[in-house]
Amino acid sequence: MPPQKNSAADDRGAVLIHVALGVLALSAFLTIVADFGLMWTARRQAQNSADAAALAGAIGLAYDDPSDYSNTGPAKQNAYLTSQTNAVWGQPPHVDISTNITFPIVPAAQCDPGGTGTSQCVRVEVMRNTDSLNPLPMLFGYILGRSTQNTRASAVALAAAANTSNCLKPWGVADKWHEADNSWDPTDTFDPPADDYRYPGELGPSDPGTGYKAPPANPNDYGTELTLKVGQPGDAINPGWFQALRLGVCTGANCYRDEISGCVNSPYGIGDDAPKENGNMVGPTAQGVADLIALDPSAQWDPGTKSIINSCVGPPYTCSQPGYLQSPRVVAIPVFDLELYLATGGTTGNGTVRIVNILGFFVDHMGGFHGNDVVGYLINKKEIIDPTKGNVPLSASFIKTVMLIR
Repeated sequence: MPPQKNSAADDRGAVLIHVALGVLALSAFLTIVADFGLMWTARRQAQNSADAAALAGAIGLAYDDPSDYSNTGPAKQNAYLTSQTNAVWGQPPHVDISTNITFPIVPAAQCDPGGTGTSQCVRVEVMRNTDSLNPLPMLFGYILGRSTQNTRASAVALAAAANTSNCLKPWGVADKWHEADNSWDPTDTFDPPADDYRYPGELGPSDPGTGYKAPPANPNDYGTELTLKVGQPGDAINPGWFQALRLGVCTGANCYRDEISGCVNSPYGIGDDAPKENGNMVGPTAQGVADLIALDPSAQWDPGTKSIINSCVGPPYTCSQPGYLQSPRVVAIPVFDLELYLATGGTTGNGTVRIVNILGFFVDHMGGFHGNDVVGYLINKKEIIDPTKGNVPLSASFIKTVMLIR
């Protein structure tokens, strides 16, 4: 007789095989759904961390110290600290401040438009992986023999030159020129043709002209003390000499004073003609500056670091009008084309000045012999880009905007 089959044992074996295959299939399914989902969630969090860190680094590069690329400088410190406050699956990502936060010159058209080898970009790489000793966990992958997985992300942000402000102060300041004897100080006057003036970009898109220079130009005027003096048509033009402007819809001393302490919300950009204000504006200038300083009375200029300290913008954030990126005493002031101004007898068109650059300016105090002059320091300021306006080379730009480019 043929041997009898142990049908019960065979059935149990088949069931066990099916159960094992089911467990394996379920494990694979859970690994795909749970662990793969975990990885993609962490990947999005890593990208958020990299994006935020790159933007924070570019803000440091644009508005704090545009020439400090060191590990202790504001650009790298901003980027690193921001990366560590944006967790990836519950943990700060690994970021080596020396090698994972860098200043690339590619793409050159954005990061190094002047071809100087000096970058205006910040690149940040964040990671959670085995090499960094902080890999992501796997919830079910251990069943298949894997207990960790990796993710990483990178971003590049740009500190770009802006060209327009909605909140210019009504001071049309004479642009800087080149003195015949190669000097330039507050006692000089603009005396063409011996003294030479060339507006930014006159000889090409990378030509900073003879005007005020910003980093990455070296030397530059960042942090330079500048005294603004109310001038009258026909006066000899000297450093800081300005014409009062009418930038809003109303005219007169009260409107001019309010434009100093407040914001006209009327966009002016490079290449625009700004109308001049009539009358003696010495008194309204002092009144407007006093109101402006009162918005951030404790702010001070630190000449050592070329930065603002004790501002209400920082902790404990006491600004009466919150939301400032910088002290409200950092303002945008236009500079005008000297040669065009003189060639038209002190006017271009119907009593206007031609804006050729916009400076960031920290209003420090009223000074001068009679206390009628506005004393402050050149600094970078956040502003906007209007594609319909003109531009200046990066080496002449004191107004910046920050954006992600990669």
